[in-house]
Amino acid sequence: MKTPLSKSQEALRGRRIQDMTDAQLREWINACDVMKHWRRTPNKARRGWTASRAEAIAELDKRVERARGRTSGAA
Repeated sequence: MKTPLSKSQEALRGRRIQDMTDAQLREWINACDVMKHWRRTPNKARRGWTASRAEAIAELDKRVERARGRTSGAA
């Protein structure tokens, strides 16, 4: 079954979210959006994409907060 994901998005499949860079996380969030709205995605898989998107957003937010704490603490 052909998916609508780009090659770089396909390469991220199976990787741990914690191991992705910030740019890869943004690309993964986009991939989750694409797959969530793809017509051929079954409901169970759609829920998985939604959960993975939420996990990626939480990880990105955590990194931003950590970076913000480093910059405000240094001043």
